[in-house]
Amino acid sequence: MLPTFLTACHSFKPGKEVKNHIEQELSERPTEPKVIVPLQMPSELTQSLLSSINNEQTISDDLSIKRFDVAANDVEIGAFFAGLTDDTPFSVAVHPEVNGTINLNLKSVTFNEVINVIKRMYPLDIVNEGRIVQVLPAKMRTETIPVNYLMMQRHGQSTVSVVAGGVSQFAQSGSGSSGSSSGNSNQQNSEFGGDNQSLDLNGSRIQTINKNDFWKELEVALKSLIGASDGRYVVASPQASLVTVNALPSEISQLKEFLRQSQENLQRQVILEAKIIEVTLKDEYQQGVNWERIASGLEGGISFATTAGSTISNSISAAIGGASSLTIQKGDFNGVINLLETQGDVQMLSNPRVTATNNQKAVIKVGQDEYFVTNVSSTTVTGTATTTSPEIDLTPFFSGIALDVTPQIDKYGSVILHVHPSVTETEEQLKVITLDDQRFELPLAQSNIRESDTVIRAQSGEIVVIGGLMQTSTQDEESKTPVLGDIPIFGNLFKSIRKRQEKKELIILIKPTVVMPDTWKKQQGESRQLLKTWYEN
Repeated sequence: MLPTFLTACHSFKPGKEVKNHIEQELSERPTEPKVIVPLQMPSELTQSLLSSINNEQTISDDLSIKRFDVAANDVEIGAFFAGLTDDTPFSVAVHPEVNGTINLNLKSVTFNEVINVIKRMYPLDIVNEGRIVQVLPAKMRTETIPVNYLMMQRHGQSTVSVVAGGVSQFAQSGSGSSGSSSGNSNQQNSEFGGDNQSLDLNGSRIQTINKNDFWKELEVALKSLIGASDGRYVVASPQASLVTVNALPSEISQLKEFLRQSQENLQRQVILEAKIIEVTLKDEYQQGVNWERIASGLEGGISFATTAGSTISNSISAAIGGASSLTIQKGDFNGVINLLETQGDVQMLSNPRVTATNNQKAVIKVGQDEYFVTNVSSTTVTGTATTTSPEIDLTPFFSGIALDVTPQIDKYGSVILHVHPSVTETEEQLKVITLDDQRFELPLAQSNIRESDTVIRAQSGEIVVIGGLMQTSTQDEESKTPVLGDIPIFGNLFKSIRKRQEKKELIILIKPTVVMPDTWKKQQGESRQLLKTWYEN
């Protein structure tokens, strides 16, 4: 009974059985060919069907490959198509209202190429149905086109403000102000705590607004493309994901091409991997991370990134002690982190990863909201007895890490990123204010914020580095003689206190990977390799 009991209580050990199981799940499974049993059919029917299918397939392939010369000088349209389809299995039907002549001189073209040229050059509507070529006059017709996109409106906003503390202008916001100025005043007041006053504070402010209303903007664009004359119209149905248009055939072809390119651009995706790292610098690197030394240890090297319209040169970067953003050409997170460890203690604060579509904002937020007192007032009620009740306003303050990224992806795999990372630490502090010989203690929120807002460009697979976010902290270090230093009052003679200064630099590494047909297979391989590393350790 003892061996049986031990077998029932057996547990898997990490790195052995579980590793094989995960490896089996992540590895590609070979697809076994399915055996299809042919149906038993009469030989006469089979021969008849196969002969017709083979003939049609051979003709279609021959016409798509065969090239010939076309020379037509003022040839009537009906006669031109009759000659074009002569000695081919195709038939032509010309509408009675079609008239005019065709002038063409083409060399070494296929049948489909000739049809496409005629569609673009002449006001004709040519429709192919099986082996019949129909030539119709270019009249208004209605067509419904599917458009695959979500029915939603999306709005995003990110703001970075730096207030210098001085007030350069003070004005009352009058009731006769315009709507735009009133809106700006309200936004400014809500940010700086005003109610009915407009403050113009010294400092700088960057506000980025992202608004997406695809279906509304699409309908406006299509109406501008088609117009509204002679009965033309465009109707967009977001709920059904359809666009109905009434226009000429050539105009409908242009509209289809516009929708095709629009959907192709909108459906591009990028995988954004980020590493938010805090480096406690060693004594010899108190001015910041030395990226020149890190570049010498990387295989691909480092190139200075371009921001919105400006390039940071190496000479300027050397003069100011380092660049605010740069690009690592061969993206290897482990290599960069290992080199950073040579210049200080590295702490990984966050390792977010998100997939975003083209021109869509992605936000990652890790932390907690804490409520602090922002306003205290009292309400006095007078009646048979006077009562005073306090009113306390609580406001949430975020403490943690937030990353706001908006990508723009082109067809060559280049990505323009609007990046807004921030690391916030909020704690409560007591503020003492004396008014009329009365001492008030106010519990206020104190925030330590390190953030950046920039626009950068990188190729797929490169690592973008945002650095230079420094923080200096001072701590008291106490050294004392054992036993004697613990004696009250007299123990101060046997102890010493010195201030220790510590510098930390916040570094954000972002790696965009544009989603290609084989991207997910590569990501699966990287995950499998990462799991192997974990279980080996």
